[in-house]
Amino acid sequence: MSPRIEPSSGEPNKLKVVIIHQSRTGNTRRAAELIGGAAKATGATVAVRPVTNIDMSELAEADLVFVGTWVDGLILFGQKPGDATKVRGIPKLWNKRVAAFMTHAVNPGNAAARFAGLLEAQGADVVAARSLNRRRLDTEAAEFAAEVLFST
Repeated sequence: MSPRIEPSSGEPNKLKVVIIHQSRTGNTRRAAELIGGAAKATGATVAVRPVTNIDMSELAEADLVFVGTWVDGLILFGQKPGDATKVRGIPKLWNKRVAAFMTHAVNPGNAAARFAGLLEAQGADVVAARSLNRRRLDTEAAEFAAEVLFST
């Protein structure tokens, strides 16, 4: 496990967090917003952006980046990150601590691990990866954010 994430500014509780999402039906966008709210509640500076509107200066200054998409595939097998082409279009995340999240309806399979691998291929230091059930986003997104913010 990576050491605890500390703010690059040296100011306590001033962690800079960027949350990038690719959403098809709105569930992943909603998860991104919930994660952003949980991070903001800790005192972090937070920016939530779709993959089509990334602010390069925010990304460069981020201490932690959450990246989210949805689980694509069949119910019993073949689960994978949704719209991986757009996710691969995110600028390289060299040496950035990244938490990967996905949203799913029924069975995420090993899609979160596959998503983490995709982000690691982009240079990310993946500190956590999880799929969140779209019916329980209110609780699961906040729990995931807390786990990442306080455990890494």
